[in-house]
Amino acid sequence: MHPYVLIPLSASIIAALSASMIWTPDPTQKANRLAATLMAGTLLWAVCEVFWNTCPRADVALWLVRASAFGWVFTGPVALHLLLEITGIDAPKWSRWLPALYAAAGIFLALDLCTPWIHPGVVRTSWGWGYRLGPAYAGFYLFTVSGAGGAIALGVRSYRSFMSPGERSQARAIALGIVVPLVVASLTDGLLPLFNVQLPRLGTASFSFLGLTMAWSFQRFGYPFPAPSAFAREILETLPDGVALLRLDGRVRTVNEGFARLAAAHPERLIGVPVSQLLTVSPSESLREPDDQVCELLPAQGHRIPVSISSSLLRDKQGSPIGLVVVVRDLREVVTLRNRLVTSARLSAIGELAAGIAHEINNPIAFIRANLSLLRSHWSALCGLLKDKGAAGPVAELLEEGNELLEESIEGVDRAATFVRDVKGFSHAGRGERELVDLNTLLENVLRVAAPQLRHRARIERCFADLPPVSCAQQEVKQVLLNVVLNAGQALGPDGGEIRLSTQVWGSEAVVTIEDDGCGIPAEAIERLFDPFFATKPRGEGTGLGLVISYEIVRKHGGDIAVESELGRGTTVRIRLPIASA
Repeated sequence: MHPYVLIPLSASIIAALSASMIWTPDPTQKANRLAATLMAGTLLWAVCEVFWNTCPRADVALWLVRASAFGWVFTGPVALHLLLEITGIDAPKWSRWLPALYAAAGIFLALDLCTPWIHPGVVRTSWGWGYRLGPAYAGFYLFTVSGAGGAIALGVRSYRSFMSPGERSQARAIALGIVVPLVVASLTDGLLPLFNVQLPRLGTASFSFLGLTMAWSFQRFGYPFPAPSAFAREILETLPDGVALLRLDGRVRTVNEGFARLAAAHPERLIGVPVSQLLTVSPSESLREPDDQVCELLPAQGHRIPVSISSSLLRDKQGSPIGLVVVVRDLREVVTLRNRLVTSARLSAIGELAAGIAHEINNPIAFIRANLSLLRSHWSALCGLLKDKGAAGPVAELLEEGNELLEESIEGVDRAATFVRDVKGFSHAGRGERELVDLNTLLENVLRVAAPQLRHRARIERCFADLPPVSCAQQEVKQVLLNVVLNAGQALGPDGGEIRLSTQVWGSEAVVTIEDDGCGIPAEAIERLFDPFFATKPRGEGTGLGLVISYEIVRKHGGDIAVESELGRGTTVRIRLPIASA
């Protein structure tokens, strides 16, 4: 075996190692796959060269020479495709030509395998076999050089536009790695054989030098061109937050699934998009502040999403900035919760205000009631005196009418006092102490409080059974019953409807059933009724917390709530509470 064979043999080993080093950091990246494919082609080419130079038969050697085309015929399109991927340059003309370039390479491969137009024969040399080139080789040579030249032109354009200092250092190294095989392989494996000058081929060695250059850049800089997302993708894909890697010019280099989900777009569609089109912040120095910033994300579809962003510069092993990592956190739940808390605080303040107002109203009602009672007794005495003196008919009618007016006034004041007392009772949550309560009385109390909202839209039907007392925190159960009754009233249509309240005993439990013939609840919403912040009412008309709180209160008392509903037919809510033991 001639010592020359050690050159392609060494090239095959180096190409295999380079391909594995480029592939393994992140095999999901297209740039990694393309660079590894380039090295795998070099490996095949070098292995074929080893065998054809050690083969004794000319026909087998020619077959191996032609088979090696699988390794080098796609070099031009793959190199151009690789540079398009690793630079991220928007070059639509080159991108549109890529399928045609791959198809042309396939045609040249078929010509080499099936015709003598590229490799018509082999020539015996001192180191093994050389080969002669046919008339179609000149076209293939121009085709390959054009693809590699276009790749180098894209690299120069990327170098001048937005590369960081670290990327420029890598660009110079990789540019040298591309130029060497372009010159050496063209000379020893192309131009010289074209003029029947047979010298040892160094094409596979020059391409293995390119593989060594890319592998060295990975070890040197840490974030090579072929692996721009060498950070752990498996971890990133499990994060609920969005993570984006930006170039220094503010364009997206890569994103995780969380970011794509927030942006409502496929991850590949976001590559190369300026971040200013996705976030309502400047893509310049403001993004490099270490503190979180609150802004809005602009998805492809739907409303703006409130988010917080934090960012940090990504540096290579030499300390040069090569990009910006931005973490985007969805704040919709936080904003919703904040709004609910504000609403809850307002409701609490309104409750305290209502309690104070009720207290202030209760004082004048008390002395009005006392004065009316005294006036009624005086009026009765006056009526008695006038009747004894034989008052005339008109006077007797006036006396009787005045007595009726006093009775109606006292009844109205009593109703107002009862309502104020009920409102005051609801305003003070109490300490949650258990006491024996009659649920029928509690329901009547609730209906009086809810009367202003139900009077003109609901007909109330009562069917109360005799119930043993229930041990419960009275104010909390009042809150549950009032919430369900008001929900039933709100479910009625514009023409009103009927609400039926019934009580009964089931075994050791007292059951309160509240039915309405309103709009009903969709079947898919029934299972989520007790989820926090889930509301079936239009936005702004419900907090989504009423039934959740009611459910927790009833469960704390050892009971349960069950909801049955049919869309357009109405809803039935059953509240079960354990009866107090003897």
